[in-house]
Amino acid sequence: MRTPRHFKTMFDGWPELVCLDLDGTLVDSVPDIAAAMDKSLVTLGATPAGEERVRGWVGYGSAKLVQQAMEWAGLGEDRYEEGYQIFLKEYFINLAGASKLYANVESLLKAFKYQKVPMALVTNKPSLFIKPLLDHFGISTYFSWMLGGDSLSEKKPSPMPLQHCMEDIEALPEKCLMIGDSLADYRAAKAAGFKVALVTYGYNHGVDLRELEADALIDDLAELLM
Repeated sequence: MRTPRHFKTMFDGWPELVCLDLDGTLVDSVPDIAAAMDKSLVTLGATPAGEERVRGWVGYGSAKLVQQAMEWAGLGEDRYEEGYQIFLKEYFINLAGASKLYANVESLLKAFKYQKVPMALVTNKPSLFIKPLLDHFGISTYFSWMLGGDSLSEKKPSPMPLQHCMEDIEALPEKCLMIGDSLADYRAAKAAGFKVALVTYGYNHGVDLRELEADALIDDLAELLM
């Protein structure tokens, strides 16, 4: 397979390591996250937040998500732990009822695998959800690392998860790539010295990704293979 245009520009070849975000990059998981969040709020006697509002909260981990939802609902801090545990339970029960892979995810993963490029899944989602969700879509075997927000002492936008994978295989940071959808992904990549590709279709919290100095800004993952 020829070297795609973006990789010629970034690496003069294929990267030595690729780290990929999960929610908003590989999987549109908001429908199921929102359903679990709304069930949690209703259980606590509050009004459902709705999918579109929850979409703006996703990306910084479940703890932050629940905190934002409870603040929005006017629930006190004393009910946070109860709400958090309800959310974890509800979401685990239905991880992928309405979630979907974005276009060309598996094509990209297959291309990296064919080129023997190691891949890491780096998300702020709690680790207990990662493998079951990836298994549902049949893509867990592509990843040599599956790091959640609680896997290490720091999570994105810290560079620690990216550096952890890089150091495992003694890759050079300038030869590594982060693919994500958010400011947290961008900041983690830049702090680690990685190249970064951002997708425009994900959960960007209202940030204009065009204003960031990403090495590639793409509307479809297939663009990385062109």
